[in-house]
Amino acid sequence: MKEFFEILQHEAKEIDIKFLRSSIEGKGTSQEVSDFREHAVQDFIQKYYPYPYRITKGGIYDSNGMRSDSIDCIILNPAHPHTINSHGKHSLILADGVDAAIEVKPDISVKKELERGLIQGVSVKELRRASSPLLKRIGQPHPDTIIEHSKQVPFFIFAMKAKSDITKTIQDIKNYYSENNISIDYQLDGIIVQNKGIIMNYKDKSYFNWSGGSITDEQKVGWVYEDWQENTLAGFLSHLNEVFPATARLSKPVIKYYLQNISIGLDFHGR
Repeated sequence: MKEFFEILQHEAKEIDIKFLRSSIEGKGTSQEVSDFREHAVQDFIQKYYPYPYRITKGGIYDSNGMRSDSIDCIILNPAHPHTINSHGKHSLILADGVDAAIEVKPDISVKKELERGLIQGVSVKELRRASSPLLKRIGQPHPDTIIEHSKQVPFFIFAMKAKSDITKTIQDIKNYYSENNISIDYQLDGIIVQNKGIIMNYKDKSYFNWSGGSITDEQKVGWVYEDWQENTLAGFLSHLNEVFPATARLSKPVIKYYLQNISIGLDFHGR
């Protein structure tokens, strides 16, 4: 739907402006600048996940007592308890009620900034939902690996800037995970690079959403760069609607019907 993509392109411009304004409006402390940038992404997500979804930030707890690092933008499923304190903030964020966690990083071309985001992602992936949101299938049960993935909280990084050669950023990610012996189960799901594209980490071939051409099963697993350009926010929403939410979905997300029939460039980088 052409009009929907045009609206999302305007949303992207608004985020760009808010990030530029953050340096002025938050002048004085780096925390204020960071807060304004987080709010820009939170405001966008809130539009497409309206009430009874809620958007918050903070550390996430699971039922085993594990706690993640503080994350900038967290999508709370309608099933999440209304744990609001007297200051209007969620005093307790529970993994079993979190649909996705998104960390905002202005510039992941800076190695330390990128690695900080990857570390935060590991802290989220270490959490476990008490049960899988997948509905049981009679006669054809879900593979154990898929069930285990569904018990984890989806994690993305939203970045305004990456290295001009995106291949170098992907290699930095792969090097970090390799050098620190971080298995695929504890790796992030994707990185959104505003107005450029999305670096996706496909952990199983069944998660790969694209068809056509001569794409092999081997290519469907691993790192793939999706060249969305001005439609990057559309790609981001599409992926958010594909991850395992906190509770089972009984029907296809409405937004998916309006994000179909788009062609983008794919660059495969393997595992």
